[in-house]
Amino acid sequence: MCPNCEKKLSFKKSLLVLSVVALGLFGMESYASGTQGGHDHSKMNHSKMDHSKMKKGDRKSLSEAAKKSVLSALEANEALHSSFFEYDAKTVESNAMKLKKAIDAIEDKEVAKLLNFSKTKLSEIKASNDRETNNKNYHLVSMALIHIVNKYDVGSKYNAYSCPMVKKKWVQNSSKMAKVHNPYAPNMPHCGSQDSQH
Repeated sequence: MCPNCEKKLSFKKSLLVLSVVALGLFGMESYASGTQGGHDHSKMNHSKMDHSKMKKGDRKSLSEAAKKSVLSALEANEALHSSFFEYDAKTVESNAMKLKKAIDAIEDKEVAKLLNFSKTKLSEIKASNDRETNNKNYHLVSMALIHIVNKYDVGSKYNAYSCPMVKKKWVQNSSKMAKVHNPYAPNMPHCGSQDSQH
């Protein structure tokens, strides 16, 4: 890394630490909003960034039935997440509909309410759309899924991830994929970092 970039990155990391200490929240957003432009992405080391904000004991318990239905939705999301890599628009649309159906099956009213907007966004993921439009809709769905994964105890398999370069987030099965799998950036599929440790 060039000395100038290293100084800038070090300064931004210092700002991130100060933001987290001062606010206790949204450290990733503080970082993401300041990293675009001017940096050579290939020289950034995401592995040294610590974005973990949630402790295991912070999450609410769900009934067994509710937990099972949420896990079914997260499994459906795995298929949708994967379909962004071998990008075939018809498969992406089909998997979006499968995730919508899995969310429809969640009977817990509180969880269902939190995912209601996601169903609308999943319906807008279409084979006829350009990839960027589908990326944006999937990001909005992912934000809601991240909220669910961080708020409720659904086990340790699923975690929140993000990439400051594309300014998007997603949920990934950490037990199946130890490496970051960024669904939004075909030119940098392993760019990003894990934001939660469940």
